[in-house]
Amino acid sequence: MSAPRSRSALVLLLTAVVAGCAIVVFAVLALLRDPSDDAAWVAVVLGGLFVAWGITFDRLPDDDRASDSDGVDDSDHHNQGWTPRRLNAALSTGLAMTGAYVVIRALGRPLDTALVGALAWPAWRLVNRFLDGVIRRRGARGEADGATD
Repeated sequence: MSAPRSRSALVLLLTAVVAGCAIVVFAVLALLRDPSDDAAWVAVVLGGLFVAWGITFDRLPDDDRASDSDGVDDSDHHNQGWTPRRLNAALSTGLAMTGAYVVIRALGRPLDTALVGALAWPAWRLVNRFLDGVIRRRGARGEADGATD
C-alpha cells in the first residue's frame, strides 16, 4: 500500500492540469481567429505539456533513492529507460522551451528571436553537462582544475 499523497502535491497537480487546460482553450480560441498563428499552435503543445508535467510530477517517488516499478534505481547513470524523474525532467525542458517561445512571440518579437529564446535552456544544459564531464575526467586523472588558492 502506498503512502497517501500530500495536500500540496494534489494542489500542484490540479493547478498544472487546470493551467494546461486553460492554455489549450485560449490557444484554440486564438487558432479559430487566425489558423496561421504559430504561437497559438505552440501554446496548444505548452498546455498539453503542463498537464503531462503535473501528472508525472505527482507520480515522482517520495524519496531520492526510490526505485521504479522494475526495481532499477533512478539514480543509476547506466539506466537509459524513461524513469519518472527523467520523464519529468524532459517535460520540464519542453515546458521551458515552448513557454519561452510563446512568451517571446506574444511580446511581438520575430520568429528567429523566439527560436533562439526557446533553444537557450537546452543549449545551456548541454554546455553544463559537457563542462561537468570535462571536470570529472580531469578529477579522475588527478589534474588540477585550473583554480588557484
